Amino acid sequence: MDTIIYTLDDGQEITVRQLARKLKVTESAARNRLNRHTNPDKVFEPYNPKNGGKPRGKQKKKLEEAKDKDAEMLKFALKHI
Repeated sequence: MDTIIYTLDDGQEITVRQLARKLKVTESAARNRLNRHTNPDKVFEPYNPKNGGKPRGKQKKKLEEAKDKDAEMLKFALKHI
């Protein structure tokens, strides 16, 4: 698979992986920025959680909480049979 090189308005060339590492975001988020904007100010703008998106690692914690809640509900149901 070929790596796509994006050219910004000021002539810089950057790949999705380079942008993701620089901003410390996922490659998907970096690809989205490069597809939407060519203005370097917008592309290199720091990640702001208030603008949406989920920080890395959040999904695992929610999954563990859901498993704990399921186990708790099962205990409750078994007590009341």
